[in-house]
Amino acid sequence: MAKIQKKRILPFDGRVLVKEGDRVKPDTIIAEMLYLGERPFIVDIAGRLNIGLREIEDYLTKKIGDHIEARDIIAVRQRMTVKLEAHSPVSGILEFISPASGKIVIREKVNKEEIGPVTINCAEELNIPTKSLQLYLEKKLGNKVEKGGVIASKSIYAGIRMEYCRSPIFGEIISIDLKTGNVTVRRPIEERKMDAFIPGIVKEIIPKRGTIIETEGELINGVFGFGGEEYGILGEDIILVEKPLRRGDFEEYVGEIKGIIAPSINIPEFKDLFGEEIAKGTTKDNNTGVTIILMEGFGDKKIDINTMKKFNHFKGRLVAIDGRTQIRAGAKRPEIIIPL
Repeated sequence: MAKIQKKRILPFDGRVLVKEGDRVKPDTIIAEMLYLGERPFIVDIAGRLNIGLREIEDYLTKKIGDHIEARDIIAVRQRMTVKLEAHSPVSGILEFISPASGKIVIREKVNKEEIGPVTINCAEELNIPTKSLQLYLEKKLGNKVEKGGVIASKSIYAGIRMEYCRSPIFGEIISIDLKTGNVTVRRPIEERKMDAFIPGIVKEIIPKRGTIIETEGELINGVFGFGGEEYGILGEDIILVEKPLRRGDFEEYVGEIKGIIAPSINIPEFKDLFGEEIAKGTTKDNNTGVTIILMEGFGDKKIDINTMKKFNHFKGRLVAIDGRTQIRAGAKRPEIIIPL
């Protein structure tokens, strides 16, 4: 038996929900965050300006690292009396310029004001009666609209001039009120919660990101794994297979359990199930919902007798498993934690 520490951190800043010294269970939520998903946008400069791919830097008005607002001119070409312009689809940072493809990448930047729903009175913006707003809408309930995108429009003087009601944020239209003329837009936000994964004591707080949790127990490493973190009862939720894993056995277990600990699997069977994950050098979560840990690796191998005795001894106890594996730089082997 040994002291085991697990660092539990969010991918971005969030809120830590526990304090040092707290006792936690595997399903205790220890931190949470809102993920705004800043999207990369690819803009085809060469195509829009009708120029050679490697000429784009001659016409760009921005450089890498520059902040750009939505609809800003990012490239311009004067051709005789005609001016060709390329505009940014979003507010963000110019992240990459590719003369090989004639394109640039703008990484969207999200302001804190864009987190909550935003209401725009499009009837007032267009100076129309609230009840007639329906006639001027270009978007419907549930439609997505970009920041600066048109929600409704009105032509003036038989189309000589146009007036627009634009969205101040990227989001989904969640409400159209014809009594007030209001249109409400909400940015898609994903709430992410981080659980403790193992039972134990909060040893240390990592501000805004998470904790270090300490428990006493057994830590057993496998050779290769596939799938993310799972916890459950050994022998019920997470089962032991004493012989090499076969496709038929795996398909029988899918949907019924959380994890499989097996001695080995032959490579053709693994590729048939999971494609070329071996060649990538890093495995990750999979969409089967079952985490696999191979104790001996690939081939037709049996599990070590002493390891099997240890697992049998702990049957009926809570275990936490993580099948993610990295076999190149920064090697990481799959883990089985048996808290005691």
